[in-house]
Amino acid sequence: MDTVKKGLRSIAKFLGLNRNSKYVNHYLMEANVRSMVYMTAVIVILEVWLIIYQHVKADGLIYLYNLPVDDPKHYDPGFDAFFLFCSNFVLFLLVGANLFVFGLTYRMKDTRKRLIINLVFSVLAFTWSWFIFYEAKLGTLIWDAPEVAIKSNSLKSGLAVTLYIVAMFISISVAAESVVVLIRKKTSSYFTMAIIVLFALMCLAFGFKISYGDYISSKPKQMICFFTMAIYVVCLLIWRPFISVLMNVAIFVGFWQLLSNVPLRESTAAVFTLKDGDFVNYTTFVISLTMVAISIYHQRLNEATKDEELEFLADYDELTGLHNASYFARTVDELLKVPGVGEKNIILFINVSNFKTINDQHGFVAGNVFLKEVGKLVDESFPKSVTCRQGDDHYIVFTPFDGFDEIIKNLNEKVKELDKEIVPEIKVGGYRPKASEDSRHAADKARYACHTIGQNLTVHYREYDDKMDQGYHLMQYVIHNIDKAIEQGWIRPFYQPVVWSKDKKLCGVEALARWVDPERGLLPPYAFIGTLEQTKLIHKLDTCIVERVCQDIRNCLDNNLPLVSVSLNFSRIDFEVMDVVEVLEEIVAKYRIPKELLHVEITESALSDSESVLAKSVRALKERGYRLWLDDFGSGYSSLNVLKDYDFDVLKIDMKFLSGFSTRPKAKPLIAAVVAMAEKLGMHTVCEGVETDEQREFLKTAECERLQGYLFGKPIPFEDLQDRINKGEFTVSDTLS
Repeated sequence: MDTVKKGLRSIAKFLGLNRNSKYVNHYLMEANVRSMVYMTAVIVILEVWLIIYQHVKADGLIYLYNLPVDDPKHYDPGFDAFFLFCSNFVLFLLVGANLFVFGLTYRMKDTRKRLIINLVFSVLAFTWSWFIFYEAKLGTLIWDAPEVAIKSNSLKSGLAVTLYIVAMFISISVAAESVVVLIRKKTSSYFTMAIIVLFALMCLAFGFKISYGDYISSKPKQMICFFTMAIYVVCLLIWRPFISVLMNVAIFVGFWQLLSNVPLRESTAAVFTLKDGDFVNYTTFVISLTMVAISIYHQRLNEATKDEELEFLADYDELTGLHNASYFARTVDELLKVPGVGEKNIILFINVSNFKTINDQHGFVAGNVFLKEVGKLVDESFPKSVTCRQGDDHYIVFTPFDGFDEIIKNLNEKVKELDKEIVPEIKVGGYRPKASEDSRHAADKARYACHTIGQNLTVHYREYDDKMDQGYHLMQYVIHNIDKAIEQGWIRPFYQPVVWSKDKKLCGVEALARWVDPERGLLPPYAFIGTLEQTKLIHKLDTCIVERVCQDIRNCLDNNLPLVSVSLNFSRIDFEVMDVVEVLEEIVAKYRIPKELLHVEITESALSDSESVLAKSVRALKERGYRLWLDDFGSGYSSLNVLKDYDFDVLKIDMKFLSGFSTRPKAKPLIAAVVAMAEKLGMHTVCEGVETDEQREFLKTAECERLQGYLFGKPIPFEDLQDRINKGEFTVSDTLS
């Protein structure tokens, strides 16, 4: 049954029975208009050539056709000859020119100019069509030539009259379509279709008339005219294949029956008797032409479908179906140019908190379903607004200012209902854009306002203000100057001491990035680290720090300065945008640094996925001979799994364990238990955030091997560290571990 259904669907698709989208139908219509332009261009050139040919093939048409010239009152031989033998050529020339210009101006934005151009050519074509129709209908040809005069009761006369009437309707339709476009400011598919159909009928009428008349004459010369016009029509009307099949069958069967029933003259019967071979050739031609039309249709359909997909992706988010950030920016930019719009509307940046947890616990497929549901809720909550998905779990809305706070509250409740176990929420930042302000910058400010909410569980909306404006401009300064800061040496490592708990001797340092700006002074880490991570530029800073650290170590080795191991920090983002292992290996090889002097700190919360690129890189670092530290142990939910799955050398206890050290009785046994667990797992321990002698004494008693904190020193430049060592403020341990 499935095979039968699949087969029927394939047949339906082949015949064009499937329903096309408006975009595809419009694309196919424009393709037919382009075909009409090419074909009418050929017709115009051909008719000009035929008119010239008729005049140059003999000394003159008057003598060639033996027209009477003895009565000047009734005859104008030059005009009579031209009218009799070139009127149809002129007709096709004018109608072709009319449709050629129509096709060229089809997408012209200046509708008034388009109307004037089309009207000029329509009037010319209509006037000539009416003139020869009038002469033919009334039988008032100014010469008396009954053997060539058009008689209303003959098939040939009927085809001729049809030709002239259709030509007039084409001119009228082109003019009417141009008027409609001027009024509606967009093209009319119905008028366009009617014009193409009328042109096809005109071509068919001409082909029937010439070939039929030629067939019954004693001097057959233009039987091919019908076939030429049929090819024109079939290639011009590239619609659904089943229409092409029906149209071809009707055209060719009708013409075959017409010729088969004509009583031929005895002199020509031997030449034109329709034989079996004629029928085979005729049928083969029909089938071939039909398959060509079907092939062209499916080629255009595939092109239209691909273009539609590309256009959809240009304006829409593929996952949620909402508009994307590019469309949002273009649309809002135009709206902000309208006076007063910026004052009445606000840009909202919506971030879904706990989305990472949904991905971790339910998987990415469920996460994508969740994002679709959130997108649908956002779109429904702001019906008279411009909404888009910026990426990840971020949405942006340009909405009227009045009442949006209540909408946010209701939207947050609906988002919570999507997962009652994890209970996701939304955080929203708002910014009121100024007139003609760039929408991207405005959205960035709304995003910045949202970012300032952080993990605050009681706040769901925050609006951009003057204080945030200072932070925002600092963020922009960081983004646009990170490369310059690295090049000019504004980014440098500061070293924070790590000491042995037993004797407080210096056993290592942690390299921490600092930005010493010539204008803004020493920038605190929170002023640039978070920004660089959000913009995925943090790898530039971390690579710079590794290079500067290796330069300092090389300096110590070359000048016999006191030497300790240095621990390096890499952001999780680094592992996504570069090959951390190879970058580290290249820099170490460049400065010839012993690998035992470099320790790599990995935050335990970053290792939730054992199959991630980061996880694989961690294992590779271990294999290359680097010491690995598990940083911030205890700050995330996956700590014990990380200890089970990875082989770390040092476990670094998060400073939060020391928070409330004196007042919280559970702190001491927890720290002691962690130290004991690390020892059983063959790991060394270090505790950061040590600030008091009480904490140091307890950690020493608990046998935590290394200590780090302000009690032993703040992060300082390399020169200051060496100076303090030289002054005896630090005693360098003989053991490098």
